[in-house]
Amino acid sequence: MKKIVAYTLLITMLVPFMLSCFAEGSSNYLYDSNQKQVPAPPAYLHERTYMVSDFAGQTGQSGTALKDLKSMQSACYKNGKIYITCTNKLVILSEDFELIDVIESYIDLGGHKASFDSNVGTFVTDSGEYYICEPNRSRILHFAADGTLLRALDNPGITGVDAGVKYRPTQLAVDEAGRMFVVAKGMYEGIVELDTDGKFVGFYGVNEVKFNVLDLLWRKIATSSQRSKQSLWLPTDFTNICIDSDGFKFATVQSASAAESVMRLNAKGQNILRVDEDDPYPSGDLWMNQVTSTGAPVGASEFIAVDTNDFGVYMCLDATRNRVFAYNEDGKLLFIFGGKGNRKGYFRGPVDVDFVGDSIMVLDSTAETIELFSQTDYGIALMRAVEAQYGYDYLTAEQYWREALKYNHNLFLAYSGIGRALLRRGENKEALKYLKLGDDRKYYSKALEKVRNETLKQYLIPCVLGLIGLVVVKKTVKHVIKRKKEGRRTA
Repeated sequence: MKKIVAYTLLITMLVPFMLSCFAEGSSNYLYDSNQKQVPAPPAYLHERTYMVSDFAGQTGQSGTALKDLKSMQSACYKNGKIYITCTNKLVILSEDFELIDVIESYIDLGGHKASFDSNVGTFVTDSGEYYICEPNRSRILHFAADGTLLRALDNPGITGVDAGVKYRPTQLAVDEAGRMFVVAKGMYEGIVELDTDGKFVGFYGVNEVKFNVLDLLWRKIATSSQRSKQSLWLPTDFTNICIDSDGFKFATVQSASAAESVMRLNAKGQNILRVDEDDPYPSGDLWMNQVTSTGAPVGASEFIAVDTNDFGVYMCLDATRNRVFAYNEDGKLLFIFGGKGNRKGYFRGPVDVDFVGDSIMVLDSTAETIELFSQTDYGIALMRAVEAQYGYDYLTAEQYWREALKYNHNLFLAYSGIGRALLRRGENKEALKYLKLGDDRKYYSKALEKVRNETLKQYLIPCVLGLIGLVVVKKTVKHVIKRKKEGRRTA
């Protein structure tokens, strides 16, 4: 009896721990059309963890060794090189994770040796020039590919903000024309747009305030004293920005209440992210804990980083559950990986996520590690299907969708992709089956319309001819009967 009681107590104590691990851990799932989690195989698996000890004995081009990976802030992959920004240095690695250089100082415009301070965001151009944000010094440093300082872009003379708001650039992206789009901490007016000379142009991609009807009503009836104690209605802060292969800007917003936590902005700063009206807006987890109970994270996902590849896939890093969510150009969820924890493939404090070729890199600032993930066979089929569909090669896409379905029967996007390919080939009836399995209502309606038209074409003419024949036969019979009756009367 005592053993039974002891085992019962042990199980009771372990259940919350196991539930917490499940809630924070496994990311092998997707969401169905009813926004319920369904199992999915991993598209990416943890390949390797890089620590400072992995670079022991290596020295960079400047002769400096990498002593630590403390305070990593962001990363940028360009031209086969990985640029990792720490608060006091810039680390440059090859795509094979060999040390190229460690830059801890530079020669300023006055010819003196200077050190970095509070580095956060980095952007690298196609020509190899790079920009580093120093928010504590309210400036952006612009370097040539060889590390020569070209410009120190100080406060650009921003207008339209409170005089007490300090200019603190944290992230930026630079387009082909040399214009800069800067995420500045505490500037709720939007992303700061600078011209090629670093002068203020205006605010870009303004994040509008979303009003709650009950809050509006309360503010109408509240006293001035009550209103003064309420929090201000301010737009949410942008957290990260990048530029895709078409020149559009992707930006993230870290706010559990944000209606649009990731955006794709056009030249006018308007959000043009494609999402089907029947689908949820890309926002991370659709199901979440609302009350703290087992130590699992609470509330909605909050995106702090974004990156894109050359065929429309974009992925966002969630600070709430330390997960990476990837979507295709239509906002369809492709895969999820990561989670909170010290285990292999999980993160303690991730700060950035980047595509490195076909692999994915995550910076874990708390653990002081660089985590590398590589594609599984399922991930290869999935990404090649998305790439082929992005390039309008629907036949190749169909082949890879079918391959992906062998690994994941819950991949609704694959059914939809196959259905759309069949529809384009005119195999409308077969397309209906797949589009229904993929819950693709838009294209299912198109396929159904084509099937109806085919049915009408197939049976309409025979039916009309049959009806005409029946009418002719009926009239002929009537005429014959009438003639017989007339003949009898005359007889």
